[in-house]
Amino acid sequence: MLPSASLNGLNSGKPAIYEPVHGTAPDIAGQGIANPIGTILSVALMFEYSLQRQDMARRIEDAVEQCLQAGILTADLGGNAGTDQVCESILSALD
Repeated sequence: MLPSASLNGLNSGKPAIYEPVHGTAPDIAGQGIANPIGTILSVALMFEYSLQRQDMARRIEDAVEQCLQAGILTADLGGNAGTDQVCESILSALD
């Protein structure tokens, strides 16, 4: 669930890279069981550092927290929700 940001050169006009620490999980691609939270939290980092939108970053982080508190978890966290269900929960919390 860890997001990652490579900010080298952020202030020099070079692009930053945002991605989950765990990578893309190609071994489970297309199965609907991957945990999307690391990717979603990487987007929060992009809003915070590249787009200077700390407000949006906090909204995304809060939506992820609401999803976790509601117990909507993928199998790696002990739940039975699929990727789509976790994403939908987080999107609903953003509304």
